[in-house]
Order: sequence, then structure tokens, then C-alpha cells
Amino acid sequence: MRKSFILLVSVLVLAGCSIQNDNTTSSSLPTSSSSVLPSEKMDQSQIAAPQVGLSDEEWNNSRGTVSDGKDTNSKQEPTRILSEDADSLIIYFSRSGSTELLASKIQALSGADVIELVAKETYSSDYGETVQRANKERNVENTPELDVEMPDLSHYKTIYIGYPIWGMTMAEPVATFIETHAKELDGKTIIPFSTNGGYGLGSSIDYIKTILAKNQVTARIEPAFAVEGNKVDQADSDLMTWYNNLKK
Repeated sequence: MRKSFILLVSVLVLAGCSIQNDNTTSSSLPTSSSSVLPSEKMDQSQIAAPQVGLSDEEWNNSRGTVSDGKDTNSKQEPTRILSEDADSLIIYFSRSGSTELLASKIQALSGADVIELVAKETYSSDYGETVQRANKERNVENTPELDVEMPDLSHYKTIYIGYPIWGMTMAEPVATFIETHAKELDGKTIIPFSTNGGYGLGSSIDYIKTILAKNQVTARIEPAFAVEGNKVDQADSDLMTWYNNLKK
């Protein structure tokens, strides 16, 4: 058990150093075949998150974050890692890479399967325009439409749900997932994790609870993990403390 813990710490430290010291785009990073991570793990060296490591002034509460306009997928296919024996699944959406990096760290700890959500109409590379669109979508159920094939959720006991905070609450693609698959979440443990612009979780947990209640779904919601989007590389110690305190 102790050896496994030391290995996980080493993976997180190596990944953190990679992101902190190299802010190039994913096209100039090594291929997945050269990753230090074992197979069936998210390759953190391939995650483009140039805002990670920016000073608070440069980052400006997310306003300094410019995505590639393809919801972080302009250089690679959406993450999809499925196995036969995993009992936990990470489902996340990431516009600019911070939430994806956080998801990869959680997978390194949990060994969970992974599905990345993608909107059929990707969001603007401009953060302000993205928030404006999300605020409009929030009043329309199952919007935006997702472009993802969802696996059978029945054999998963635990679902990690990851999202950025837009307009003080959960990003709309994740709300669409929960609205669409609420019945399949009945009786499961839900573990939220999030990146934000300095305002914490906002109303995102209440948003999740509202969607589930509307669909008459009962699920156990564990305490969420949240970190500012430019500081995901500094979160390893807090992340491991949070993970070890979960009632999985």
C-alpha cells in the first residue's frame, strides 16, 4: 500500500513539473508513446493548459484564458478510457485545459475510467463570449447538445464529475450530461471537482442537486474539490488530502 502511494505521488509530481516548466501547445509536446505514465492513463504531457502557472495578474480571474476554440481538442481526440473492471468513472468537460489537467491527476489517484464531454457546437476562444453563451443556455434544458457516446453507467458505483465554473456555476455541457443521464445516476456516489476563476464552487453543487431532485434521483454527493484554473499545478498536496478523505 505504501509503495503504491509513493508511486502516485511521484506521478503527480512529475506531471506537475511538466506543466509548470513547459507552456507550449500540445502539438510540440512528446507523443503519448513517450509518456512516463502507464498505459490506460491520461497522458498529462499532452494536455495544453497555458494558463496554468500564470500569475494572478496575468490570469485576471480567468479573463486571461484563451482556449483553442475547439474545447481543448484541436490537436487530439476527446479522452475516452474504458475498462472492464473499473467501478468508478470520471466525466469531465474542459474548455481550456485546466479541468482536464485536474481530471488527469484524479485519475492517477483513482484508476477510474474516463469520458470527456464535447459540445457539438464548441465554445468561443474568448472567455467573455463563452460565459455569455452559457448564461443563455442555462435557461434551456439539455442545451448545449453533446457529441459523445456515453458508456453503460450501470456498473459504476462512483461518478466523478468535473467542470469549470462559468457565470458562478457549473459549465452547461456538464449540466446537459446530468439532465440527460440523471436516472442512471440514481443510487450512485457523485464526486464533483472543479476549476474556477477565484470565486470557488459558486452555486454548482446546488445546481447538481436541483437537476437530480427534478428527476427524482437520489445520489450521495461527496465534498467537492475546487482550485483556481491557473493553480492546478500547485494543488497536488490538497488534492491528495481531499481524495484520502472521500467515503468511496
